[in-house]
Amino acid sequence: MFTTILTRLLIVMTENELLPTRLNGEPTIFRGCSLSELTFLTAIGAAIWISAWLVIAGFIGYLMMGVGVGVLSIIAWVFVFSTILQRLKRNKPNGYYQVSIRLFLEDKGLIK
Repeated sequence: MFTTILTRLLIVMTENELLPTRLNGEPTIFRGCSLSELTFLTAIGAAIWISAWLVIAGFIGYLMMGVGVGVLSIIAWVFVFSTILQRLKRNKPNGYYQVSIRLFLEDKGLIK
């Protein structure tokens, strides 16, 4: 009896039926954003907010406080802009906003 339970447990552990094997797109992770979108939002937020708060806190004389406030600002940035991105993506096909951003940049002459 114990060996049959152990055998069944090993079969369940090796053959997980819940894992997706074929995905058409990236799965959403946080507020409708995929990992690549969240990475992009975090990188842009870090570049803007850490540098801005380091300059501001440097003038005051508390440089490490600038890093702490910068990290909190990044969290707020990601939360706000993931909500905005979620609203932009609502009821649109996959990749719609990437194409619309690319067309906008092409119209402005920033990319070919």
